[in-house]
Amino acid sequence: MANLFLSFLSLLFFFLCTTAEFTCESTSCNNAGISIQFPFWLRLSNQSYRCGFPGFELSCTQNTSISQPILSLPESGNFLVKLISFEAQRVWINDPEGCLPKRIMRDHGFNLQGSPFRLSNYFTYVDFNFLNCPSNFTSSGLVQPVTCLDSEFNANNNSYSVVAVVANPSFPTPWTNSCDFISRASIPVSVPNTPWLFWMDYYTDIQLQWDTPSCGNCVARGGRCALTGDPNFNVACYDPPSHAQGLSRKTKYGLSIGLGVPGLLCFTGLACIFCCKRNPNAQIHQRETRSEISSLVLPRPPVIVMGLDGPALERYPTTQLGESGRLPKPNDNVCSICLCEYQPKEMLRTIPECNHYFHANCVDSWLKMNATCPLCRNLPHTSYPFSTSLPFSSTSS
Repeated sequence: MANLFLSFLSLLFFFLCTTAEFTCESTSCNNAGISIQFPFWLRLSNQSYRCGFPGFELSCTQNTSISQPILSLPESGNFLVKLISFEAQRVWINDPEGCLPKRIMRDHGFNLQGSPFRLSNYFTYVDFNFLNCPSNFTSSGLVQPVTCLDSEFNANNNSYSVVAVVANPSFPTPWTNSCDFISRASIPVSVPNTPWLFWMDYYTDIQLQWDTPSCGNCVARGGRCALTGDPNFNVACYDPPSHAQGLSRKTKYGLSIGLGVPGLLCFTGLACIFCCKRNPNAQIHQRETRSEISSLVLPRPPVIVMGLDGPALERYPTTQLGESGRLPKPNDNVCSICLCEYQPKEMLRTIPECNHYFHANCVDSWLKMNATCPLCRNLPHTSYPFSTSLPFSSTSS
């Protein structure tokens, strides 16, 4: 009984381990904030190391009324995460201080090197010149100044405003002669809003996307990705358990097998022990019965000869093909045993019951092992009064 119980526990542990699925719960910087899940992960959280991919680490803002996630890019610094699409594998970011032009102008561009991200397919890089121009020009309504830069360059001078102009326009811009050059930078802008001259949508979020790890299809069908735990950073898709239904279907199946099979074995063993204790004479009767059976001399089974011997084979008619190679069935010109075409002067042997013919040496080897026709598998009557020639051949043996 002790061994049976240990076997039961071992089987239960095995099935529970094989059916358990690893899942990563979503986190966020605040209760109403952006849901953060694989490949992103929060720094200083209690998540498993398998719930995040290298390069997707996020942190939360500390000095704001509402904590928000921050993405740190190695070459461009910290950016505020505004939105994440795990299915499309895209993330929208912006400057935490609300002045993206100032950030890009200071860094002379936007650099994604050293990060797992690239610029979205809906964005492209455009070179801009930042100019400090007279306000009478920018107040015309045709130009939108970058207002968040005025506090830095024109704090004490309201007669000038900063604008961002395409670095290499396709037409002359003589009015820029009255402007002061500040800096040049390569700026990501959305493709539908590619500027003809001025950078107007500088308030728009920058859209990035990632290719690795590829979990969009997993998320689309309701799964969750996580690291498998090996040193190669391989990723697997897991089906999260449904909170409404409790355990997942695979876990329920594993539990039913893990509990049902050992339980049935225990019940069978207990029933056998109970029956033996209730009827001790049954074991004595069983041993006597086995002794009687073993003392019996069983007759030998009859030996079945499957093939035909030499004299029986000689009773099958043979035919030698003539020079013309004419056959009784013109379409039946291939031996079904060796799959070779019949040639003149070759010897054929026929099975009269089904009128199938083959190369004599081929069918002889077959009939020595199996008495049935190789083609239709019918068993010929060996008592058939065979002749030594066939009527369809011009020359017979």
